[in-house]
Amino acid sequence: MLKIKPEFWTKDGGKKFVVMSLQDFEKVQELIEDAGLARILKRAKQHDTGEPGISLAQMKKRLGLSAGAVRRAAGVKA
Repeated sequence: MLKIKPEFWTKDGGKKFVVMSLQDFEKVQELIEDAGLARILKRAKQHDTGEPGISLAQMKKRLGLSAGAVRRAAGVKA
């Protein structure tokens, strides 16, 4: 379980701001990102057609990408 120690700041009589350590913020941020990725994976599984996947080489061919074009797009020098 995540244990964080937030500090709540008030304005006009109500809680308006949360202050926490950078370490706690990074933990929360990671959990939010993980939850987003889990949601994407769940949707992908729901839309899975059951057909076999294709290899990276096949996808590059389908997209008309050569190895050199991929390296250039990624900014990698040969």
